[in-house]
Amino acid sequence: MLTTLAAPAFAKEWYIEDGDIVISAGTETGTNKVTQTGKETVNNDKDTVITNREKNASSNTVTIEAENKGDKVEVTLKDLNIDASSRSEAAVSVTGKGDTNIELDGDNELKSGADHAGLEHNKTDTSGKLTIQDKNKNGSLDATGGLHGAGIGGGNAQNGQVTITGGDITATAGSTAGIHQTLGGGAGIGGGDGGAGKGGNGDVEITGGTITATGVYGAGIGGGRSADGDVTISGGTIKKATSVFPDNASQPGGAGIGGGYAGNGNIIIKDDAVV
Repeated sequence: MLTTLAAPAFAKEWYIEDGDIVISAGTETGTNKVTQTGKETVNNDKDTVITNREKNASSNTVTIEAENKGDKVEVTLKDLNIDASSRSEAAVSVTGKGDTNIELDGDNELKSGADHAGLEHNKTDTSGKLTIQDKNKNGSLDATGGLHGAGIGGGNAQNGQVTITGGDITATAGSTAGIHQTLGGGAGIGGGDGGAGKGGNGDVEITGGTITATGVYGAGIGGGRSADGDVTISGGTIKKATSVFPDNASQPGGAGIGGGYAGNGNIIIKDDAVV
């Protein structure tokens, strides 16, 4: 008698050093279409994992395109280290009318170039929802924006939408720290710099995780400079939420939680949240 055993299913790992990665919804439910520079496209990839071969940062980027309303793209970041600051691009960007879930495994570090958030999701009238999660309770994310960008959320003059349900999260807005006068404008988590008179609002929901967020002119959590923050926190722990002042300047920063400098805040803190 011959017995055929089904091969176990393993999550496919995509190595960021091999080239830029673009992910969208696959044609089969629960799968993704994954394209990487110089490699053959995989149309129905299951349990997509983006990682590094080595610990050194790569300048290649990840773009997640949940293009159509009703699309759902689920991606795991596993010990991923991207520094795209030299390219003036977002390390990881999320776009489209559909929803995206990002699972965190291990220690992940993202750094973006000028005008972009570390993990970027610009909110528009038709954009879907970005959710950052840590179902296995083993993941962290340290995201730093470029000048005028949020740590997590909107790029320059862009509104940002972020939902966090878990993970050890550190988010820092971009700045020119280290020179005579520190400039920035983004929230740690939320909107990018709204100082140009458009964009910068932050729509943030936190139900879990441990959060440290630093804005520059923008709120720690909420709106960017000259922009508003709509923040609901119903779980998790906010270890620190702060807005950094510019060096040697008379203008103050934004709120820890709420609006950025010259912006307004609408804040709800309830249930099991620890702030």
